[in-house]
Amino acid sequence: MYSPELKKILKSIKIFEGMDEALLDEITPLLKPLQRRPDETIIREGEPGEAMYIIKRGSVKVTRADEEDDEIFISLLGAGSYFGEFSLIDNLKRSASVTTIEDSEIFQLDKKDFDILLAKNRDLATIFYKNCLKETFARFRDALANITFSQHTLREKSAELEIINRDLSVAQQIQSVFINSDVMEENRQIHPRVRHEFIYHPCIEVGGDFMNIVKIGDELIAVIIADVEGHGVTAALATGILKSAFSLLTPDYGTRPSLLMTKLNQHFCQVLSRKLFATSYYALIDITKGKIITAKAGHHHPLFWKARKGSFLHIEGTGPGLGLLDEARYDESEYDFESGDRLIFFTDGIIEQFDKNHEMYGHKRLKQSAESFIKKNEDGMARKIYTDVLQHAQGAPIEDDITLLVLEFL
Repeated sequence: MYSPELKKILKSIKIFEGMDEALLDEITPLLKPLQRRPDETIIREGEPGEAMYIIKRGSVKVTRADEEDDEIFISLLGAGSYFGEFSLIDNLKRSASVTTIEDSEIFQLDKKDFDILLAKNRDLATIFYKNCLKETFARFRDALANITFSQHTLREKSAELEIINRDLSVAQQIQSVFINSDVMEENRQIHPRVRHEFIYHPCIEVGGDFMNIVKIGDELIAVIIADVEGHGVTAALATGILKSAFSLLTPDYGTRPSLLMTKLNQHFCQVLSRKLFATSYYALIDITKGKIITAKAGHHHPLFWKARKGSFLHIEGTGPGLGLLDEARYDESEYDFESGDRLIFFTDGIIEQFDKNHEMYGHKRLKQSAESFIKKNEDGMARKIYTDVLQHAQGAPIEDDITLLVLEFL
């Protein structure tokens, strides 16, 4: 049952480093094999940590929930990876959730079983706790080294940075093509029944956010917003890939949101070989029927203000980020809209902006600000929300791209 491959994985885990075959033979019988299908939760955020896990086959995604319980992607772990190892030391609450994204074979090592083994085997316990201390101090030293190295690099690279800044200036001009289109210009009207405004503010010269609006005939409007992993030139190039794919695919698949998202994901996986990912949200607006059909790819749901009720509507729908899984599938959700309703699309650069006390702007504050501006019937809501975010930051650095798109139905 316990193949040399599994022992090899154990040896690669820092807290088991230096253990000989005899000690590993003590651990392997404690490993419980788990067979898990896609979308099964292994670890749930906020629950006590009671075991660590080793992936023998398959892959999982690591996510956290924001203030609205929307899923935010953190990382992807494949075969040979492990997670939750420090739960063998403490019972602190899990800081993230881990969910399978394909059929997976995973081994579970329970803390209670491992504690019994440590109590019985002094040699194993000595090596284990020594490794835990080494790993803790190593992570601390790495953090300090990164700070020191960054400071040294900044001093030595000023001349190169000047050249890079010139290149970024050109890249910024090129990326404007990715973000803007004829329809996205502020002085253009999408449709007599739709008014729009937007904010796009990359945290450096070029960013990884993308948004676009495309008309499909006279009465259908396609809206997309996306956030590519990271920011800078690499992310900007990935937005170019996403923009070109969206432009090419929308004429054929734009009226079927889930299929369009599937095609975008396949293109992203093929071109970038799952080396980058992006979250995205797509909405097809049917003016004649007064319908909105949405598809989500790991992105925040937009805020949907219902004028008749004077409150925000809860939007549903799931789907993994683009570029994570070749055969990903995406849900569709359908909603009615009326005059006075508004859709507010945004990227996480808004809600995750910190102030000097490390407090995030957050979903709750965004909804409160938007509701306040709507009820006051003020113009320029996108700009006012952006200003509110900056006021919240109180001079703290803008650490992520900020993109906001507001649609008002007339």
